[in-house]
Amino acid sequence: MKIEIAKWKDDAVSPVIFMVDDIANIAIKQSASKELQIGEDWGHYGRDKNSMWDFLSKNLLDKFPKIKTTFFLVTDKRAPMALGEEYTYNKSIVEDKKFIEFLNYLHQHKNVELAYHGTTHGKAAVKHEEFLQEWETFSSLDEALKEIARGKELFKEAVGSYPTGGKYCGYEEGDFGPDSIAKSGFKWWAYHWDGIVWDKNVDDTKYNYDLEFNQGVVDIPTTVDAATLSLRNYKQLFTRKYLKSLYLYLVEQKTIERHIESLYQNRQVISIQEHSSPYRTDGVIQYPNIVSDIDNLNYIFTLLSKKDVWYATCNEVADYFINRSNIEISMEGDDSFRLLSKTLTEAEITITIKNSLKRYGLFDKNNKLISEFKAKNNILYLTKKFNINFLYYIKEIR
Repeated sequence: MKIEIAKWKDDAVSPVIFMVDDIANIAIKQSASKELQIGEDWGHYGRDKNSMWDFLSKNLLDKFPKIKTTFFLVTDKRAPMALGEEYTYNKSIVEDKKFIEFLNYLHQHKNVELAYHGTTHGKAAVKHEEFLQEWETFSSLDEALKEIARGKELFKEAVGSYPTGGKYCGYEEGDFGPDSIAKSGFKWWAYHWDGIVWDKNVDDTKYNYDLEFNQGVVDIPTTVDAATLSLRNYKQLFTRKYLKSLYLYLVEQKTIERHIESLYQNRQVISIQEHSSPYRTDGVIQYPNIVSDIDNLNYIFTLLSKKDVWYATCNEVADYFINRSNIEISMEGDDSFRLLSKTLTEAEITITIKNSLKRYGLFDKNNKLISEFKAKNNILYLTKKFNINFLYYIKEIR
């Protein structure tokens, strides 16, 4: 009998992560109406009508309850794109009781993870194009570490715990990015916009659709730009984003469907990138964003609902990767085994038995059934928290 550790939880083909950047205690009015309009909220309005969360929940998350979202949180007052510009409302995450309550609601939500996305996001300049992303502003590693520590403390003050991971602002790492992340105690980090390999044919080994370690930190790839529209999304027919998608198809035979299918067939990470609002202080619509892309998001998740995927947060994917990277299977006999690890005492992991049409169960040394394997495509799989170096038996259930 051959027992293996599955690449992904429940032996799913690929994990699916929904990433939303720039949730913050911010609002930016675009209309003369006194009532909040869709898109004007970055998070400040919490669960109010037409807030970011209200819009996203009603138009996507309630329709696809399996989706798990990692929100990347800006912890302090966010810098505008240029000097002299202002948001309508802009405070740190700990200045408003209502916003703190909203963050705690998200923090306790079973399908949501809050992650770190800097303090100010960067530094405004005279010209928009000279805006510096946060990690580009650090002149030393010590400065980076102090600012990250300050941001993490704001995060903990708001929700009671430190973030386990995060993402560079604008995917710009500056001179001290990887070192600052490793030394700040993060478990995982989204280092790059890895979808650039597909989008712009960039040939650089630092971009990867799979997981790897960067100085001990799990590198979570970002692979799908949700503003790359399906050509079936006719509501966006005359938009610039639709024309770009049409160009990719006509010139390079690329479609969002083919990109997702390639990730799926190669058992790679399907991580879908978005922003919380379309509006910035410079008047430019930031893409991708949940408002402009909502029809495309519904289309993408409809496609994924028909596939064998694991909906997860970044932290859940990182935990599974750490476990499978640090565990070996030691067969002790024809029907018994141990999981061995130099670093773990227990670990949730999925084990598989391939090409089996029989029913099997996991037993302890006293012949007590612990759990029965589940079947999928002639493969049996079992997901549980295993004790390391514990002797387990696999026996047929008749």
